[in-house]
Amino acid sequence: MTDAQTNKMTDRLPIELAGTTLQLLGGRGVWMPAAKTLLVADTHLGKEATFRRHHIPIPTGSTTGTLAAVTKMLQETDATRFIILGDMFHARSSLSPDVCESLEAFFNRHPSVEMLLVRGNHDAHLGQLPAAWPIDIVSQYAMDRILLMHHPIEVPSDFDLLLCGHLHPAIRLETMIDKTGKLPCFWYSQKRLVLPAIGEFTGTHRIHPGPRDRAWMVVDGQVMEHANTRRQRFTRRV
Repeated sequence: MTDAQTNKMTDRLPIELAGTTLQLLGGRGVWMPAAKTLLVADTHLGKEATFRRHHIPIPTGSTTGTLAAVTKMLQETDATRFIILGDMFHARSSLSPDVCESLEAFFNRHPSVEMLLVRGNHDAHLGQLPAAWPIDIVSQYAMDRILLMHHPIEVPSDFDLLLCGHLHPAIRLETMIDKTGKLPCFWYSQKRLVLPAIGEFTGTHRIHPGPRDRAWMVVDGQVMEHANTRRQRFTRRV
């Protein structure tokens, strides 16, 4: 992978980590071409329903928007497997009738796609999901020497790479004369690739990449490597 390739803005950015080719998608997902697998993190479906239950006036639509973003990536990649890296739902109260209806329509739209939820901290309070839903739930999942979890734990010695979520990472662009708000990002640090939250109604947590880290910003459905982490990587090679 050349520096020119990783420094352009695109809706599908190929990278290589631990000998594995991945594609970072502008829809905030990761595509694993060899495994025909699409991964996302932190959908937090139904979060708006939970807020309304507590009498906080939040508009509807974030769940359908999130599922539409996933559908778009599934169609563009022709994935045969879809994995959520935790926090599929925000709370038990998120399972409102309209959220369940939207999710069942999503399942029906993708009958040939294998679906898996790697349980996150919010999912721990859900109880049993409807038995008819075609999604398996696990605490972690291994793909050869790649480990899939929700939390960014220290990577066990028998794995080369961890794909995870939980942090909702974001990065701020700053120059001498200007700075932006936080931009969601993919963050690679200590053999861990942390995915940005895909849920439309989720916050972000600003990260501060270290000298050995890499980060890729997501801007209007496009992905580009953060200039500072790219410069650090280039300097180390020189």
